Amino acid sequence: MKRILCPILALGVAASTNPTHAQTVDPCSVYLCMAGISGAGASGGPACTAPIAFWHTAAPAGLAVYDEEGFDAPASLAARQTYLMTCPGAQVSSNAGILSAIIAEWGSVP
Repeated sequence: MKRILCPILALGVAASTNPTHAQTVDPCSVYLCMAGISGAGASGGPACTAPIAFWHTAAPAGLAVYDEEGFDAPASLAARQTYLMTCPGAQVSSNAGILSAIIAEWGSVP
């Protein structure tokens, strides 16, 4: 467990120093918060409200993709995975399992 938490902690420090964009939430914040609710770290508490909301909000304001038929699970999964991969820490080999767990559990959830 220490092996997983150390990269997440380091990622958290990096995420807190990155500027956020007005239109989106920092991908490293989303990664950390989703890792927390997936059981691979701390929950993040109130600081995770915006990143988790961004995950579930319809595009273009968020990462949930809807089409004329409703929620598009495959497109949402692809958009979310691509977005998380823009966080440099998510691409570290020791975090690959966490990224996979996030996508498996939450990638296609509205």
